[in-house]
Amino acid sequence: MPPTPRCFIPVEEKIGRVCARLPGANPQHVTLSQLFKHIQGRLHERMHAVLREHNLNPVSFVALTMLYSAPDTVLNPSELADATGESRANVTRICDELVSRGLLSREPNAEDRRRIDLRMAEAGGELVQMLLPQLQLRVHSAYNVLSQDEKLQLEALLKKVLGALE
Repeated sequence: MPPTPRCFIPVEEKIGRVCARLPGANPQHVTLSQLFKHIQGRLHERMHAVLREHNLNPVSFVALTMLYSAPDTVLNPSELADATGESRANVTRICDELVSRGLLSREPNAEDRRRIDLRMAEAGGELVQMLLPQLQLRVHSAYNVLSQDEKLQLEALLKKVLGALE
């Protein structure tokens, strides 16, 4: 097993002390949960550093990438909420911001006038195309410490845990 990173040593020590006080507590499970949290936080910090320069936050960028990946770059607000894991209220706020910046537009649905479609604007697509390589370099490069087999194994294990949480 690799050594514990310096930034995580105090966390691991605290987990050990808390679990020692709780009969039946599983320190390994707590450690795994905290590792997920710390890794996600560090990845989020790196992503935010890239996006901040463009007045975006990670949630707004994920919304843009979900639209970018959609057929014809169109989703309705419910689909965008499902794709991003955000609440519908938060998706409305995010879309208001992105519409005001000219990165996406709201349009009546051609088949159902009661529905609104969100469409990626040209400027939004250009921004996604410009930022994705920067994010690859700053954020996704963290996985370069793993071999291809380790990446496949990690992906499989994370999917297994996520499936258990569904």
